[in-house]
Amino acid sequence: MSNPASRHGSKRAADTDRIQVAQLLTDAAASGTLQLSDYEDRLTRAYAAQTYDELDRLSADLPGAVTRGRSGPCRPAPSTVLLAILSGFERRGRWNVPRRLTTFALWGGGVVDMRYADFTSHDVDIRSYSIMGGQTILVPPEVNVDLRGVAVMGSFDHHVSGDGSPGAPCVRVRGFSLWGKVAVKRKKRTATD
Repeated sequence: MSNPASRHGSKRAADTDRIQVAQLLTDAAASGTLQLSDYEDRLTRAYAAQTYDELDRLSADLPGAVTRGRSGPCRPAPSTVLLAILSGFERRGRWNVPRRLTTFALWGGGVVDMRYADFTSHDVDIRSYSIMGGQTILVPPEVNVDLRGVAVMGSFDHHVSGDGSPGAPCVRVRGFSLWGKVAVKRKKRTATD
């Protein structure tokens, strides 16, 4: 007779299960339980995991680990608007990335750094608008990126170097730039950030 853990272990994991393990790994890295290189390796494997067994193996030695498949659904963070009108905005460090994020810079600038953030949804839509201003969006190495924007007498990135990992969150950046700039860069995490 099989126990409940073995029955659930070989079942296919959902995006929400992968996100929950990613958040647990981020907690462990933030507290110093995981080294940065181990964190990035486990995070890549968590996003590629297909079953509960794979996810459990990645987090079993961490404080707060639970058996996957019995927790509630992961709720996306509320939609957010970041404004820079003759000023600036900055979103860095540990924060919850919403499913929908709108950024607007008018004679100002902003930075959205997702390298240490918790993704609360597998798909993230960012609408970026810059008018005589500039914005930079930093994504971690494992995240997949899809860019489509229009620039008039300015620039809107249409390519980001490197490829994301299979199963990792997908960030879609759309928008417009008039005499401004929207830049998207893939950047590794560092211990000194």
